[in-house]
Amino acid sequence: MDRIDAMRAFVSVVIEGSFSNAATAMQLSPQLVSKYVSKLEERLDIRLLNRTTRKVSLTEAGTHYFEHAQQVLLSIDDMESKLGGFQQNPKGTLRISAPVSFALKHMAKLVTDFQTRYPSVNVDLQLNDRKVDIVEEGFDVALRIGQLKSSSLIAKQVAPVRVILCASPCLSREIWRAQQT
Repeated sequence: MDRIDAMRAFVSVVIEGSFSNAATAMQLSPQLVSKYVSKLEERLDIRLLNRTTRKVSLTEAGTHYFEHAQQVLLSIDDMESKLGGFQQNPKGTLRISAPVSFALKHMAKLVTDFQTRYPSVNVDLQLNDRKVDIVEEGFDVALRIGQLKSSSLIAKQVAPVRVILCASPCLSREIWRAQQT
């Protein structure tokens, strides 16, 4: 049994005045609402409601529990609504580490588009070719070129990389001669 669901069921029964009205308000069956309240009373080892076929009333313990449960549920709802705002409107600093060659070619437009879409997010883009310690140095995202070693970090391939070795004919002969000796 989820404590919060049981608490919500109990508070709804008190506010609505009956198990059936609470069930309608919560879009649950009256049996499930009754089960939640019974299990809550069982867990607390105290009777919270006096029940008759026509009426539900609070016991003294139920009155105290109701007052506190309302405050707890309001606090939970408030916290959830505030956290929901973080999902809809990201804010803060996004720290990104990227290799210089990749960033020069691809990152300017990506960062500009991102900042246009999320103006409350400050982008801290650090360009260097060394492999930073993502956790130790506090990066949110690190772009890498090459094979990924096994890691506990989450990795996604962004794009394939083609590596081509190019040399002039003169340099090619020198390399060949150096290998022969």
